[in-house]
Amino acid sequence: MVSLVVAVGAAYVLLPIVAWVFVRALTLTLNGSVWLAAAIGSGADAWTIVSTIGTAAGNAMSTPQASGGIAALVVVGALALFGLQRLLGSEEDSSR
Repeated sequence: MVSLVVAVGAAYVLLPIVAWVFVRALTLTLNGSVWLAAAIGSGADAWTIVSTIGTAAGNAMSTPQASGGIAALVVVGALALFGLQRLLGSEEDSSR
């Protein structure tokens, strides 16, 4: 019963966030496609387009939200690595 309540509560909290992320990704993809088509249509060469995309990506990654997201992913990765090391270490000890 508790797990059902937790699952429904998590779905209630996470569903709007997932929907917002999906819509935001869709909007960014559409905006990027329109921007790329406009750049190609204006006669810009490939290197100009690639350098502009790289600059925009660098500027997007230097925002506090992106830095916080990257830091959170690093922490989650470190915790996963620690858990995997503990799991594999305990299997190695039990085989002796």
